[in-house]
Amino acid sequence: MKLIPDLKQQIEAIIGTTLDESVITIKEWKQYGSSSTRRKTVSVAHNTLSFIQDDEMMDGLDTDVSSWCTEDRIYFKVGMNEKEGTVLNWACSVDAVTLEVQRLIELLISSHREALDEEQPVIYENDREQQLAELGQWLRKQVEQTVHQEPIPDHFSLDGELNTEKIPFLLQCETPDAHRIRSKELNKLLESYFGEEIILIPVGEQEWVFLGDEQIVTGEAEEDTTEARKDLLNAFCQGLYELVASEWAGVFHISASLPCIPAKQLSPVTALLQESVHLGRAFHVAQHIHLPWDLHLERLVDSIPVQQRLRFIQETGKGTVLFSDSETLATLETFFNLDCNVSETAKRLFIHRNTLVYRLDKIKQEIGYDVRNFESAVLVRLLLLMYKVTKKL
Repeated sequence: MKLIPDLKQQIEAIIGTTLDESVITIKEWKQYGSSSTRRKTVSVAHNTLSFIQDDEMMDGLDTDVSSWCTEDRIYFKVGMNEKEGTVLNWACSVDAVTLEVQRLIELLISSHREALDEEQPVIYENDREQQLAELGQWLRKQVEQTVHQEPIPDHFSLDGELNTEKIPFLLQCETPDAHRIRSKELNKLLESYFGEEIILIPVGEQEWVFLGDEQIVTGEAEEDTTEARKDLLNAFCQGLYELVASEWAGVFHISASLPCIPAKQLSPVTALLQESVHLGRAFHVAQHIHLPWDLHLERLVDSIPVQQRLRFIQETGKGTVLFSDSETLATLETFFNLDCNVSETAKRLFIHRNTLVYRLDKIKQEIGYDVRNFESAVLVRLLLLMYKVTKKL
């Protein structure tokens, strides 16, 4: 996507605030747009007021919208790169933009859209780089289909490299324009970490799938079990994240899966990894490693219609305002992550056991559920997940 800095500066001068720039996938833009709030106008005593209204959770919304709002932010679609499967957007506080100014900004962007969407010819250094880029384009189209995902065609076989077991990883980056990551640089960094040649497939702007040898990641497992492999893979991803984050500015998200045969399974596995990053970013905003086996409940909650989630919160979530307290939130998250073990949770939080018991008693008093009881713990865990993702709407 070609940017027009002058346009951004003009709009910032109009609204008197900075526009935050980011790139997300087309799928994310549609998902966020379909679950956001939209602006309405009401005439009161010949004055036009603008405000945000739920509009029945945006049922029937045209997902190719030029802008959409949350309670406190408004997002404008600047350009869409269908080849890369990405949307460039600018965002600011919704309070900085009246409805009339919103329409003006959309008009300004629309008038420059053709220039913004101009594609520069891509020059590949060698046949392998071109083949990986074309494989990434094919893979992205397969993932977007969601059903009937096909095995990789033979002409993408990379001399048989995709027919042996590999561990697939997904890296999504949100980087400032001046610090865009190039595939060549990323490939060099990853190969230094893996200690061998890897297969790096660009599937979007600042998004890659890469394949590494299983032995590099899980070869040191003391036990040949699935759980041991998952633990090693999690540690490997943590180290990988720290390496990437230390090399470039921006926000990075990583997911990974257990070994697969890429030629047969890469399409559905890529879809799973993208879904895992989406769920992790929605439910656990402070985390950067999002592994599929850690997100089963999140996937279940995400599949529940918004109206049903709201109903569940209303019926079971007495005093959910308690969740807005950072101390309570940290206590519950740590308690659940440590299998509801009071002693271990107190140690992790660096508090006395009696202090933790006092906090749990307070939660019981506020919402009526004792999380030391299994059934109550399940309910509160689901309630917390629903609250975290639904409060953003």
